Amino acid sequence: MNGPWNQIDTLLIAFNHQNFPLIWDPAWQVSLTLLVVGIFFYNFQGRRLHAYSVFLDLNEWLLWTSVGVFSLILMFTVFNFDFIFVAPTAIGGAVLFIWIRFLHFPPLIRAYEERLARQRYFQRSKTSHPDTTIRAKAAAKPKRRRR
Repeated sequence: MNGPWNQIDTLLIAFNHQNFPLIWDPAWQVSLTLLVVGIFFYNFQGRRLHAYSVFLDLNEWLLWTSVGVFSLILMFTVFNFDFIFVAPTAIGGAVLFIWIRFLHFPPLIRAYEERLARQRYFQRSKTSHPDTTIRAKAAAKPKRRRR
């Protein structure tokens, strides 16, 4: 009568170094590292891409997802939560990252790039005539009379 249903006890034990020696250290180390890296890249990319709203939205979604997921995993390791909380958080976070990066934002980025391409095309067509680049001379102002 042994089977995978007998492994449910594994989910109900504390997530600590004694019960999960192979994954406990990597879990908190990777979580802390990715949390710091996520915050660093958000600040770095925010300055670099300040003119591109879609990419800023993508970075903000990735930042808040990393803050939520990785801080929860850190909290689970520090306070010895049951593994039943750790596994869905890690799996759900990975699924959320994949959904954000590969499903939700690519159509938005494509539409944004098409809009930028249209704007560039129309700007070029407006300035393609030579007279549009030459400034007209300012009209001479009439001189004021002194009283």
